[in-house]
Parts: sequence; structure tokens; C-alpha cells
Amino acid sequence: MKIQNIEMIPIEVPVIPLEKGGIAPYRGSQDKVGTTKATSLIFKVTTDDGVIGWGEMNPIISNKLTFALLEDYIKPLVIGKSPFDIRKIMSEFSPIYNPQINTKSFMTGIELACWDIMGKVTNKPVYELLGGKVRDRVEIAYTLGILGIEETKEKIAQIKEEGYRTLKTKGGQDVNFDIKRARAMRRAGGEDFEFRVDMNQGYDTLQALKYLTGVEEYSLQLIEQPIKVNKLDDLKSLRERTRVPIGINEDCYIPNNLMQAIKKECIDVAVVDFEPLGGISELVRLHHLAEEADLPLVHHCGWDMGVKTAAILHSTSTMPNFSYPMDSTYPAHADDVLAKRLQIDNGSYVIPEGPGLGIEIDEEKLKHLTIDK
Repeated sequence: MKIQNIEMIPIEVPVIPLEKGGIAPYRGSQDKVGTTKATSLIFKVTTDDGVIGWGEMNPIISNKLTFALLEDYIKPLVIGKSPFDIRKIMSEFSPIYNPQINTKSFMTGIELACWDIMGKVTNKPVYELLGGKVRDRVEIAYTLGILGIEETKEKIAQIKEEGYRTLKTKGGQDVNFDIKRARAMRRAGGEDFEFRVDMNQGYDTLQALKYLTGVEEYSLQLIEQPIKVNKLDDLKSLRERTRVPIGINEDCYIPNNLMQAIKKECIDVAVVDFEPLGGISELVRLHHLAEEADLPLVHHCGWDMGVKTAAILHSTSTMPNFSYPMDSTYPAHADDVLAKRLQIDNGSYVIPEGPGLGIEIDEEKLKHLTIDK
């Protein structure tokens, strides 16, 4: 069995507006304009005997550049290879002499499609290929941008009613406002509700310290990437001065930073996404590291549609250290390319069953949601 063809299909899905129960416009500390549409790249990988695997990744830099990389660089190295040879395929994209051309992250959609194909050929779900589930459901951290305090309180009431028990939201633009908002979130959510705040590197070290000391009494689940990357000594200093759990995200994708963060004992949790790493295989490697360090993990969300979300569920359901709810905007997407949307029950995803990723693509809907490259 050999890979015969790779197609990349850019799609766009509306995000449900806040006033209709959704989250748009969604704004983080680094966003000038709030997000109202989610975009993604769907990959269709076909083998020489007609087996189709589906993958997904978020657009990186631009669709035009990604398409050029696919046509001129990736396809010549992948087509003709067996989808069962993932390690061999991925090794092609760690060049020794041109390290600036590190395209592992561009390979995520194809790597997921290979797992889907392997599952279909062996008639097994991906989670079985990875060693079997340790959990049947994955709890969701309902993901929300920066909102006013009253809007935030109303949103918490809504999602609690819908069965969600964890909120992931954004901060990092105004320390005093963020502290006031944390107080309001705790009062609105009550003692049995968890919330985490992602600063997206929005604070300097002194601002982060002010925030951490200002919210200690509100029992945050974690604060994510409060300061800029490559400041692990500052993170260690912050961690020594607070009881609030500190996590990193962007730092995890800089080579060796997660290892150094573990060695320096400067984090309580890591928020990771298999996409910047290069797919499920790389997530397995990172999980082994976290498991040895007894470090809890959270899986990140990048406006993931049903294909990538299904892959996240299959992979993290097999990994014990993904013990925190996963971030997800999917509940607020107005549409999806799947014939049947992923099942959410009482604030948790049910792991898809069936061969491969356990999903079916509605190709008519895929055409409808396709946008120009």
C-alpha cells in the first residue's frame, strides 16, 4: 500500500455570535479584531488501493504558502510511501543542512490522515493502535475570549446550564481588569466550577506577579503562558511566589524548552497541541516525557474542526497525563465537515468509535465550506 495522492482543502466555518449562545467575536490579548469565522485545512490522502484518510491542520502563515510547500516540497517526499511508515515519512522533514525548513508542523494534516488509513486498513480505531483508552470521555474546557465582566458572568451561567464544568478564557491586556474579572468568574461559577486564564505572553514579569498574587483566593485551575517565551527563570521565580498553578503553551514548541521547564521546576502543567509538534506521533513522545516527570497535560485548541478534534480525542484518551479538560471552541462552531458532529454529553466529548478516526466526511458539506486557496 502506497500513498498515491494528497489534496488540501481550505474551509471556513462561522462562529456562533455571543448573543446567540456562542463566543464570537472571540478576542485574546494579541488580537486586534475578534474572530467571527474559524478556518482550517482539510487533507484527503488516498492510497493506491483506494483507501482514503482524512486529516486537518490550522492555516500557518497563509494558505498560498502552505499549498506551495505541499506541491513543491511535501508531495515529492511523501507520495509513494506507505502510510504505515509514519516515522520514516516524518524523518524526511527534520533536515540537517537546512534546519530553517522545519516543516513538521506542516505535516500534521497528512500524519493524521495516515493514522486514519492505518485504522481503516486494520479495522481498528486509532485509540487501539495507540495502546487502548484510559478514559472513555474527555472533559471540555469551554473556550472563551476576553469579555466584559457582566457578559462573562452571563456566559458562565449559560455553559453551566449546558453541563460544562470548566471555562478557559483569555486575559493579558489589563492586570487590574483581569483580577476583577477573576473575582467575578469565581462568584458566578461557584466553588464547583473551574476556570483557567490564558495570557498569551501578555504580561511582563511584574504584571504577572501582581495578577498571581491578586487572584490567589479565587482558586484558578491554572494561568497559561503569563509571560514571554524563553523566560524560564522568571517563571520559576513567579511559581515560588504563588499558589496559583502556572502552565506554558508557546514555550512547549521551542526545542528543549519543556525539558528545561521540567528541570527548573518552574511549571505545574503544560498546555500542548500536537499540531506545532508534528502530529500524534510527536504527542506520544512528549507525553512520555511528561509521564516521567509526573507533569499534568492539557490539550490546546486552535479553532479545530471535527477531524482534528476527533484525532485529539483518540490520542489523549490513551495518555494518562492528559488529566485536565481539553480546550475546545468546537461547541460554538456553526457547522462542520462531518456528516455527524462529534458527540458532547454533559460537558464531555464521547470518543468516536469505528475504524480509524471513527468519523465520516460529508463531501457535499465540504464543498460548501471550501474557500479559495
